Amino acid sequence: MSMTRKLTRLAALVALLPFAACSDVLSLDVEAPGRISDTDLNIAGAMAGIAAGASYNLTSALDATVQQLSMASLDLGHGGSYDFGAIPIGIFKADVEDWGEYTTMSRARWTAEHGLMRMLEVLGATAYEKDANVAKAYLMGGFANRLLGETQCRVSFDDLVDGEYVAGPDRPHTDAFSRADSLFTRAIAIGTAAGTAGANIVTAAYGGRASIRAWQGRWDEAVVDAAKVPTTFVWNSTFSSANTNYIWVETNNRREMTLYTVMWNSVPNDPRVPWVSTTQKGQDGQTPFTRQMKYKTIDADIPVTHGAEMRVLQAEAALRKGDYAGAQGFLNQARTKWSMAAITLPTTAPEAWATLRFERYATLFLEGRKLWDWRRWSVEGAPKLDPASAGRDMCFPIGQGEQRANPNIKKGAGGQWGGCPTCG
Repeated sequence: MSMTRKLTRLAALVALLPFAACSDVLSLDVEAPGRISDTDLNIAGAMAGIAAGASYNLTSALDATVQQLSMASLDLGHGGSYDFGAIPIGIFKADVEDWGEYTTMSRARWTAEHGLMRMLEVLGATAYEKDANVAKAYLMGGFANRLLGETQCRVSFDDLVDGEYVAGPDRPHTDAFSRADSLFTRAIAIGTAAGTAGANIVTAAYGGRASIRAWQGRWDEAVVDAAKVPTTFVWNSTFSSANTNYIWVETNNRREMTLYTVMWNSVPNDPRVPWVSTTQKGQDGQTPFTRQMKYKTIDADIPVTHGAEMRVLQAEAALRKGDYAGAQGFLNQARTKWSMAAITLPTTAPEAWATLRFERYATLFLEGRKLWDWRRWSVEGAPKLDPASAGRDMCFPIGQGEQRANPNIKKGAGGQWGGCPTCG
């Protein structure tokens, strides 16, 4: 893939599966920022920094992308003065620079995967296979690929051609899921070998892999992985005063996004979807402003996997088998995280799926996952399909910036450039 003209000039991706032998590693000539030289990273003490860099880039990718995904899937409405194109009304076009933040998502994937190559080169195979920082980099790569697969209509990676890596063509978004599955699997193995230092990484990787295996149709395997994540567990993408949560910014410093125009404005007192009404108007001076309260500070973290999500995933797996009692039990386990009263799941398919959809949306509110749910359920049709998704695009085309930098991406490939329900 070719994220920008600068990244195209960098050493590109070596085959990531399975990152197990020194012979798989290329030396990397990285243009390092600031005063840090490339050779400064070739010491064992730099491995924590490489893992932290991969984590930072995932956070940066989520920051802008979750905003757009939240508006695209009607978790938030637009009530401001910023131009988000036609995203708030569900139309995603490729004639803009980078809707869907393809560049930042791809950078997160690239830095994690290439960081792993450097880690193997520096540490050697024996130390590499039990290093918690290595496990974390695999985890970050897994989440970055999952984000691409859930968000994009198509993706692109680097290809090896005549011994050199070049920007590859666009390909099915499911290719990102295959990469994510491999990365999460390696995070589990290496995190386990790292012992206590890797314990939370392993749990998070099981959560990430559970979702990926569900998206691949491997629901029985997904349930096994999900069961290994406690309901109270959360793995966050970490924000700070230097890397701020812009949903907070746009709903506090400004009033660009409101809940007034979306379904949540009629759902009061749900602790999973906290909001407050105000007497203010949005930044456009017209739209009533309802402020989200899930992210209460400028450095509020965004969850990328958690135990409540796993319980809802297990509930969906049960419902797919017609096990209404089992699905109800898992949904109520998820609700215990917020000390919520138990619900009774209807025993007719349309009503049961409507309940499941609501519980999943609330559980993952403002985490950037709802558009993917719309997309996957629309492919399967009723009773899974959400009527609210009708007529709306459900994945982002590769943006104009990437198309210009990567001549191997075909315009109009797969008919996805205007957005589509199935999207390759």
